[in-house]
Amino acid sequence: MTTGRFMLSRRPGWAMVVAVVVLAGCGDRKQGDAPTAATKLPPVKVIAFDEAEAVLQGIADGTVEGTVVQNPFQYGARSVATLHAIKQGAADAVPESKFVNIPARVVLRDPSGRQFAGAEVVPVASFRDELASLLKGAAGASAAGQGPEYAFITNGVADFWTIAKAGAEKAAADLGVRVSVIMPSSMTDQTRKIEDLLTRGTDGIAISPIDPANQGEVLAKAAEATTLITHDSDAPDSPRRVYIGMDNYEAGFLCGQLARESLPNGGKVMLFIGRLDQDNAQRRRQGCIDGLLGRTQDPSRRDDPGAVLTSDDGNYVILGTMTDQFDRAKAKANAEDALLRHPDLAAMVGLFVYNPPAIIEALDRAGRLTAPAAKDPHATAR
Repeated sequence: MTTGRFMLSRRPGWAMVVAVVVLAGCGDRKQGDAPTAATKLPPVKVIAFDEAEAVLQGIADGTVEGTVVQNPFQYGARSVATLHAIKQGAADAVPESKFVNIPARVVLRDPSGRQFAGAEVVPVASFRDELASLLKGAAGASAAGQGPEYAFITNGVADFWTIAKAGAEKAAADLGVRVSVIMPSSMTDQTRKIEDLLTRGTDGIAISPIDPANQGEVLAKAAEATTLITHDSDAPDSPRRVYIGMDNYEAGFLCGQLARESLPNGGKVMLFIGRLDQDNAQRRRQGCIDGLLGRTQDPSRRDDPGAVLTSDDGNYVILGTMTDQFDRAKAKANAEDALLRHPDLAAMVGLFVYNPPAIIEALDRAGRLTAPAAKDPHATAR
């Protein structure tokens, strides 16, 4: 049996991040008791982070309760536009705060009357139409202009970054500049690609650092040689010019509130995330923990990895955080393992874009996915 590393912790839209919260009712079994053949375990609700298609379809069908989304398209577009504005010497290219905020949103099947910490709440049908329109408008965009050439570096390979790529290329085409979109496989690969760019020469780099604490030297070198900005995940201690993205702590807090609302009677929860080296992952996880446990907001708080956390009223218990290091097979194995080890689990929260689909697949295989709701006669067929 493959097991994940248990940790607890943190970071940010319409930029699109997806935390999945899988929810199941709690039975009378003791923790760890294996269900008998006669036991019918309750279905599990799913709450997601980011806009994976399986999640959006699940919301439309009623098998997924909702998702917190970032806006990767704007991450890409604003990064290229900001690099070019800095290159041209625009006085307003970088705000005094050095933070370009693209707030997170909450996507639900029916958002009527529902509020989450003041965030915009949108129906899934409208969100899907908006995303399709953006991608259609970017299709065929040529980033092969004759102007400066910039680099947009992601922190991995995922559908989230495909959307960001479309935004970066659309902005480049509109501005008449060039952009190279680079999707590294690891921190080592990302560092090597930065060094390659500096050797060849580039007019600016926008990066989502994988492990800023251990990439300080190469980030400082990049900032000295060219314009360096961060997007999606920050490196606040580096000499980057500006960070573009959402506040990951606030977005995580929204996800925690969504999970808490879905568990009115409380329950045991497991969190799932790719890795905790990134600034956005740490902040998103901590925000989710605080929102789920009903705490006051405190972005500086850091709960110890591996600690079992309980709300003040004793109704909500977070058992741990399982990481997968961006390994999709491991993400699914983690979800399956959590269901086997904790049959009384009430929720599973996935904080990276591929975690919710992995959880959905594991639940479907275990026969614990919520049954589809009645079809909405006004929904658009897809």
